[in-house]
Amino acid sequence: MKIVYGPIASWRLGRSLGVDLLCSPNKICSFDCNYCQIAKTEEITSERNVFVSLKQVEKELENALKQTTPDVITFSGMGEPTLANNMNETIDIIRDLTNLPIAILTNSSLLYDKIVQKTLQNLDIIVAKLDAPNEKLFQKISRPANDITFEKTIKGIKKMRQKFNGKFALQMMFMNENKNYAHEFVKLAQEIEPDEIQINTPLRPCNIKPLSI
Repeated sequence: MKIVYGPIASWRLGRSLGVDLLCSPNKICSFDCNYCQIAKTEEITSERNVFVSLKQVEKELENALKQTTPDVITFSGMGEPTLANNMNETIDIIRDLTNLPIAILTNSSLLYDKIVQKTLQNLDIIVAKLDAPNEKLFQKISRPANDITFEKTIKGIKKMRQKFNGKFALQMMFMNENKNYAHEFVKLAQEIEPDEIQINTPLRPCNIKPLSI
């Protein structure tokens, strides 16, 4: 498997060169979202770890940047990218190689962690997921690791937003389970004050049907 992949066409970010610091054949994530198009989470965890070597990351990035010109470099992949404990060092490697903006697609579960907050302050774009307005729906939709709660996640999003000077976007995935809670989502968004709100519904193959227009 490759750590660096793409670039792929992203409706949010343009031509995105992906960096997967988990790079596992099995999905490692802090969530097992009911609509995830990748796969069922084989390892549900909130414990941060090192999954790939920085040497290999640098090698693949150098090769990719010689062959293509993306619009952005994005931390994403087979699971929650903030689980990677060497993201900060990877950001330094990217900054040494290119002036391209660096983004992350995160499920927001570890934004309460002060080390994660400090690392993500070095990025240009954060796209943070918010799919539930309360604990009951959070457990039903996100199906998090045991120590991750809705309250902890919301507090983490708000704290990260306060500390971050780059572009901060909220991504909300709507489906039958949460479609009647628009007012609650609006209230949370007003409290968070993101630069942008990205509204979506599950369009890729998964067990959850998308909402009709």
